[in-house]
Amino acid sequence: MAGIGLRKPFFAVYQNVDSVVTYSNGGLLGKAVEFSASIEDGSDNNFHADDGVAESDRTFAGGTISLTTDDLSDEVSKIILGVTMKELTVGEKTVSELIFDDTAVTPYLGIGIIVPKMNRQIISYRAIVFPKVMFSVPDDAATTKGESIEWQTKTIEGTILRSDAVGHPWKRETTIADEETAIAYIKQLLNITDDTSAEKGLLS
Repeated sequence: MAGIGLRKPFFAVYQNVDSVVTYSNGGLLGKAVEFSASIEDGSDNNFHADDGVAESDRTFAGGTISLTTDDLSDEVSKIILGVTMKELTVGEKTVSELIFDDTAVTPYLGIGIIVPKMNRQIISYRAIVFPKVMFSVPDDAATTKGESIEWQTKTIEGTILRSDAVGHPWKRETTIADEETAIAYIKQLLNITDDTSAEKGLLS
């Protein structure tokens, strides 16, 4: 089944209390442009018996995630990077600024995304959720406008970790026939509701 696109990068703030994991303050990161996840497993740990390998263990040892969106709003950046937002008067106008300083506390997040797929002309939707991720502050880069516009996007990279929930899941996924159910699956796992998301203007 081949992937034919990328949609709906969701996020929510991860919380753990006595191995009970919950999510809050979620919404959309932006519009999806590109996504990749690289998973590491442990080095070969083989048990030998009868002059051969009788057992082998290659457990999850971590991973990295890279996600490119059309943009990251100030409201989303504040949440996913744990930075401070404050209002500042500039002349006769009031602006909101993000402050990256020693008080910033980068939160753990749950991340979900949808990959449309096609097999024999039938489209389905792979909904992927990484239960525990921490992003790094994205790089700043821009290019001057020339004879034609060079579209400039925002890429954030982070670390995939085991969740603190029972069994320590690090990825959950399902492939579903309709996009609406795939979206509902991610929202349910990350505790995202239309009402709370609409208040933040993240799902419009």
